[in-house]
Amino acid sequence: GKAKRDSDTMDTFVDSSWYFLRFLNPNSDEVPFEKAQAEKWAPVDQYVGGVTHAILHLLYARFFTKVLHDIGMVDFEEPFTRLLNQGMVLMNGSAMSKSRGNLVRLSEQLDIHGVDAIRLTMAFAGPPEDDIDWSDVSPAASAKFLARAWRIAQDVSSQPESNFASGDKGVRKATHQFLAGFKEAIETHKFNVGVAKAMELTNHLRKAIDQGVGPADIAVREGAEELAKALSLFAPYTAEDMWQLLGHEPTVALAQFAEVENDLLVEQKGTAIVQIDGKLRDKFEVDVSISEDELRELALSSELVKKALQGKETLNIIIRAPKLVNIATK
Repeated sequence: GKAKRDSDTMDTFVDSSWYFLRFLNPNSDEVPFEKAQAEKWAPVDQYVGGVTHAILHLLYARFFTKVLHDIGMVDFEEPFTRLLNQGMVLMNGSAMSKSRGNLVRLSEQLDIHGVDAIRLTMAFAGPPEDDIDWSDVSPAASAKFLARAWRIAQDVSSQPESNFASGDKGVRKATHQFLAGFKEAIETHKFNVGVAKAMELTNHLRKAIDQGVGPADIAVREGAEELAKALSLFAPYTAEDMWQLLGHEPTVALAQFAEVENDLLVEQKGTAIVQIDGKLRDKFEVDVSISEDELRELALSSELVKKALQGKETLNIIIRAPKLVNIATK
């Protein structure tokens, strides 16, 4: 009989070795890809894949790219600028398999804990390039944390605002320190650190609401909004709910992080110590902007310092505001 034509005759890796270039012109029937588009968009900025790819796909992709460069189709020799080999999810120290009987069914975990808690658990378990053991993590704890974060958005009682300058300085400082650390963690793929910083901000906001400035302070709203934006990277459903509770629309996924206010990153308080003849006699918290005269007055009014100076003649006082008062006696 007549033969049936089959166009699928090449090895799979022939296609997967340059698919990222085909994506630039997926509908073209004239060229594999346009050189101008490749020059604009390629090489790939970030590649994420398992370490097993290194001996197959990555090897072939590099070979294809070097050949394409040699024949003048691309202006670069390496297909991927950065590589991240993500780890595996293990169970009791071993890769999951039916034969070992250590399978954890994702569908069951999702039904029990919800997708946000599972995402967050995996992000928080460790650096993405490390293996994680499912027996060592706690999706239930992640779900509990997300509920705490959600309640913060629910408790905020101030109206949506764009100017937070009048808010409590302590809360604002915590928020902007969080922003600086969170952005750096995400940009360097330290997602577990980013989640930890979101947890720290959640604790600070909870304390501010319950024991501090209260839910009406505009700084609490600022912190809650930035928390919702951060959680949208790991727990999008919870974050969207928080965003709506805070009175915003359409979606938190389109919201931009606030610009970090560097003046809020500067330490406002420091510890000053008082030494008498080389021995520590007192220490106290002071504003970092304290003057030398103010620090001198504060030190000499200390009861501990007064007691240590009884019956002694002061020869010299050296002030190094805001950290040190050094008193020499006769």
